[in-house]
Amino acid sequence: MNDELVQRVRSRIAEILPEVRDLRHRIHMEPEIGLETSETAGKIRESIAETSAKVWRPLIGSDVVCELKGTGDRTVCLRSDMDALPMAEENSFSHVSKRYGAMHSCGHDGHVSMLVGAIKVLDSMKEELTSSVRFVFQPGEEVIAAGKALVDLGALDGCDSAYAIHGWSGLPANSISTQAGLMMAAGSMFEITIVGKGCHGAMPEEGVSPIPVAAQIVDELARLHERMHEENRAVISVCSVQAGTNSNVIPERAVIKGTSRYFTRAVGSKIEEEIYTIGNEVCKAGRTGMHIEYDNSYNIPVINTDRGYTLVRNLAQAYLPMGDWIEGEKVHMGNEDFAYYLQDREGALIYLGLGESWQRLHSPMFDFNDDVLATGILMHCLIALGS
Repeated sequence: MNDELVQRVRSRIAEILPEVRDLRHRIHMEPEIGLETSETAGKIRESIAETSAKVWRPLIGSDVVCELKGTGDRTVCLRSDMDALPMAEENSFSHVSKRYGAMHSCGHDGHVSMLVGAIKVLDSMKEELTSSVRFVFQPGEEVIAAGKALVDLGALDGCDSAYAIHGWSGLPANSISTQAGLMMAAGSMFEITIVGKGCHGAMPEEGVSPIPVAAQIVDELARLHERMHEENRAVISVCSVQAGTNSNVIPERAVIKGTSRYFTRAVGSKIEEEIYTIGNEVCKAGRTGMHIEYDNSYNIPVINTDRGYTLVRNLAQAYLPMGDWIEGEKVHMGNEDFAYYLQDREGALIYLGLGESWQRLHSPMFDFNDDVLATGILMHCLIALGS
């Protein structure tokens, strides 16, 4: 890759940037949650219809996988997530979500638009592609971890490497950051249902309240967090406690929901075992029943390979303005099912800075920064051309 080719890429990005921005705004206005992303998939297919990218039949219903062929025998995967979050938006700009209770507060609208932009750019210079490029637009990144299903069904078959870009608040706008090795934690989610015996609040002796039992379990989980965090840097967080609807009715049930974060499966299994033990012992002493649902969908961490990290670093240092490369130094405790894409292949998860004071991810006031779209498209193209 040379400076003349990179300048051609930049010029082409400038040409398509208005339509990429428009696509992002349209996706932002019509967010879709989980696996129900058929309208978003339709927008993607429509946007790339005039390119020569070969589109696959969907693997899980609402995904879009397509490929541009290169002259060599290697294939690189570029992935974007496409689902929104089930929360109400509190912005007032013209492209605000039209669907109450759903919004793109994690920037997946930006991710989709940047990858569509990369398809358009790379299609216009196919003769420069030595590696084939597999583009994966994935639903169900939030909570569902549908990336595992896509990988299991063959979305990455034949791919030698995989890369994904995630917009990141708190980093300078247009900066690129990643690191070798651990990038993001593994994690699990749990839901503990405590079953007592409901009764009138004035006659507690006629029932068995699940609320004191729930309170004790929450306390025990807090102590477990302190111990596991000190020993293994792990996290156990209770995020929801629900019981009762009235001030004079003792409910039959209480429900505790939370998450754990860790770096090895052994620690994850230990946390799961401890949560079951705490629940069983406290509920037995409190004369209540108990049911636990434990979801291990994200039980592997994101681990960038040395080669993947080095490629991204070298490209960013060579072709971005000085200072726009930031060496990653911190493992984030969030989960990302891109971890499954990196199993048995080279690659890296990459942060694209949205701004040091930009609204935080998952905030009801979040919106992707249009001013960094061109940098995200450029990095996708550089990785494709440099792989």
